[in-house]
Amino acid sequence: MKFAKPFSSPPSRQRRQSLQALGALAMGMTSLMAESVFAAVFMDIEQAQKVLCPSADGFELMPLSWDDNQLATLAKLSDTRVPRHFNPKCWRAMAGGRAVGWVLSDRVVGKYDLIDYAAGFDAQGVAVGIEILAYRESHGAEIRQTGWRKQFVGKKGPAAMRFPDDIRNISGATLSCQHVTEGMQRLSAMVSLLTAGK
Repeated sequence: MKFAKPFSSPPSRQRRQSLQALGALAMGMTSLMAESVFAAVFMDIEQAQKVLCPSADGFELMPLSWDDNQLATLAKLSDTRVPRHFNPKCWRAMAGGRAVGWVLSDRVVGKYDLIDYAAGFDAQGVAVGIEILAYRESHGAEIRQTGWRKQFVGKKGPAAMRFPDDIRNISGATLSCQHVTEGMQRLSAMVSLLTAGK
């Protein structure tokens, strides 16, 4: 005896659209969760200050206010485009009541997301180091490697930090390397203005 197969109607158009929307939402959430996995904070500014200027016994926050003319000067000195929301923070490193250097923090866009970093300079404006504070990209975190960051040490002035002539690229992290280097050029130009008393 043969039984007829029960009739199953094809899914309605509305049900199909609901399932497609649910699938798209799930894919979007998966992508968002994957991206958030790569967002990492490595140190805060106080920790970076101690690493970058270990001889300092205090850090004085310097109020910075840049008008259009000063930003134009900074762009010319650094040979970079100053980003629209450029708003670095600057601390004077002090030891025994005298200035021994500078620590600045800034953020640049890597490929899509922001990279927070801090840079240290001695009292003469020579770079003593750079620390990546937070990295949010899914690729290119190799800029945290000591070997890449050490390229800035001992360089004075933005002309000594040109990408890719003075600061080499890392394959797979080109935009992060380029944008952090340009950021370092701007900070170096700022320190040169600060040390000159301008």
